[in-house]
Amino acid sequence: MCKTEHLCFDFRHFVKLQTVSDQAKDDVQNFNKTTEMNYFDNKTNLKFFYEQNGLSGAFDTDNIYLENAFNEIYKIWLDNFKQIKTVNYLMIAEAPLWGNIKKYIYNPKTNNSQFFYRSDLGDILNRQIDDKEDFIKICNEIGLLIVDISPFPLNSKDTKINYSKNVNGSKKLSYKQYQQLVRLTIPTFFELKIRAITDKKSEHIKTFFRYARVKNNFEDIISRVLVDYKIIKTQNDIGDISQNGGGIDKTKFKEIIDKSPNR
Repeated sequence: MCKTEHLCFDFRHFVKLQTVSDQAKDDVQNFNKTTEMNYFDNKTNLKFFYEQNGLSGAFDTDNIYLENAFNEIYKIWLDNFKQIKTVNYLMIAEAPLWGNIKKYIYNPKTNNSQFFYRSDLGDILNRQIDDKEDFIKICNEIGLLIVDISPFPLNSKDTKINYSKNVNGSKKLSYKQYQQLVRLTIPTFFELKIRAITDKKSEHIKTFFRYARVKNNFEDIISRVLVDYKIIKTQNDIGDISQNGGGIDKTKFKEIIDKSPNR
């Protein structure tokens, strides 16, 4: 048993990780022919924040995790996006938790969380949802797509900067830094996903934030992109489905679903 967990690893696991990552990179590169998205542009922006926080020496190590995560997450998102015929509902989120267990809303191998429980969707649609795979399938059927505003699954366990708190030697990005990070990566991440959606969006697409906090902090930054690509007409068109305590306000969400001509 290795006592220095962060300094040693099983080489066989590393080889397997590289194989998965290489496949993910190939899939992302194929999509890049039309979106021109690549990890390098996003990496350049992120490196600046490591330097700004005096963590330049940690970047290369963190970047191994971040690049593999970026490519795998994007592959999962792309594969799922292909299953959606028409995007009727667009939920704006923050960034995947990911980590060692690869926690992500579109990863069928991980459980749902407070971010979006199966029971939330089941109650709103009055349907039985058996497992995560069934949950994803039903989201696709109704045309619900989730898009993050940040390309980086930063967290206090795997990276030396994160979005939430100073812990384990990992520094929380300040409010202004977080806004700047999103602003800098819009052309290389968020905008490219929104561009991809335009060919599939419903005429009556409904757009909303998962969290009111994210709406309040980032609505001004991302709304221009949504207006430019005719996802919304004005910034006032974006709602949220948040409630106190962090869960989904099912009443708000159900109202969005029930009032939509796409229902």
